[in-house]
This record gives sequence, C-alpha cells and structure tokens, in this order.
Amino acid sequence: MKKIIFSAMLIFLFLLTFCAARMRIADIHRAPRKFHNQTVTIAGTVSNVITLPVLKVGIFQIDDGTGKIWVKPKHDAPYINERIAVTGTLKVGISIGGKDFGVIIFEADNEL
Repeated sequence: MKKIIFSAMLIFLFLLTFCAARMRIADIHRAPRKFHNQTVTIAGTVSNVITLPVLKVGIFQIDDGTGKIWVKPKHDAPYINERIAVTGTLKVGISIGGKDFGVIIFEADNEL
C-alpha cells in the first residue's frame, strides 16, 4: 500500500512540475530580462517561419494566444499552423542574419 501511495505522489509531482513549467508568452514579454538565460517552456501554434538557406539558419514564431515569440530550433523548423511545445533558453536582444528578433528562445536538444 505504501508503494502505491508513494508512486501516486511521484506521478502527481512529476505532472505538477511539467504543467507548471509551461509559461504564457505575455508573461515573458512583460519582463523579458527576468527570464534571460533561463530555461522556459511555451506551447502554441507556429505562425511564421523564416529560413536563410545561405546561412543554414531557420527560425519560427509561436503564438499562444497571449503573444508571439521567436524560436531558433535545434533541428528543422516546423510547419506553419502546427501546434507544438518548445523548451529552451530565452535570450534577449538577439540578431540573426542581420534581423533583430528581440526576445528569442534557443530550443534545447530533446534527444536523450
């Protein structure tokens, strides 16, 4: 019985941690310097994709209904209108390929 209770508590804490970790984009934009160099998780719909083949750089924008934020993917960019969640390091004041992106998330490598 103790093992079942312990297991249930671990599952609950795991879910609580990952559900609470997801942030609203509006909260990030209210105080971007607070989250600079921090790991954040957001979820939403891909609203824009930019690729610069010469520089081998791709970047996409996520809209969660509260705001939009740019993401530098670890691998290939997703498709427009795709719903995704992204975890990565937030950076403030970033320019890529001569374009200023302001606040951007550099996606973490999700491969184990």
